[in-house]
Amino acid sequence: MARSQPRPSLAEHVYASLRRALVEREFDPGEPLTEHELCRRFKVSRTPVREALKKLERDHLVRVVPKKGAFVQTLGHAEIRDLYQLREALEALAVRLAAPRIERADLEDFERRFRELRARGARLAYTDVRRLGEEFHLFLLKASGNGKLVQVLEEIREQIQSVWTMSILAPRRIQALVREHLAIVTALGRGESACAERLMGAHVRRVREAIFTLVD
Repeated sequence: MARSQPRPSLAEHVYASLRRALVEREFDPGEPLTEHELCRRFKVSRTPVREALKKLERDHLVRVVPKKGAFVQTLGHAEIRDLYQLREALEALAVRLAAPRIERADLEDFERRFRELRARGARLAYTDVRRLGEEFHLFLLKASGNGKLVQVLEEIREQIQSVWTMSILAPRRIQALVREHLAIVTALGRGESACAERLMGAHVRRVREAIFTLVD
């Protein structure tokens, strides 16, 4: 008889739900997260809320100030610049390492799916673009075969999640993201790895610039 999976604790439930809300920008940067309101929202006591906030602070999504409370984490202009300079170099490196290891069939599948998104035009939803874009980046990262690269880029992504969501909401960025990803896929499919690497670097720079237009 199969053993049933243990139910998540109250703290884990609060953590997962609040993390999703923070990443989806239901709260404004710098907004206070009062224990009273969170207890009311999740219908739990203060203990699981406090445990969840500690984990979210480790994820760089929440800043806990002694005697003042918890606040939605914000990134300054310099932090965004520094993190995206690193991301630009590392995402391009992932493309370079992954290029000779990628199966043609995988590229054809991504090309088909990005083209389907492009065909939706004005009906295109940012959630669909985000989901497929993240899948593609993760695919390249895993195909790179470099475990340390995976680890470092995942840490960077954790820190930029909230501001990255801002970038996709910038004017005309949804369609641009599809075009940029499709160009990378096409270059890889043609065996033009150096071109794909340059396109990835340019893509990350454009994301950073979109964020700056909303943060400045």
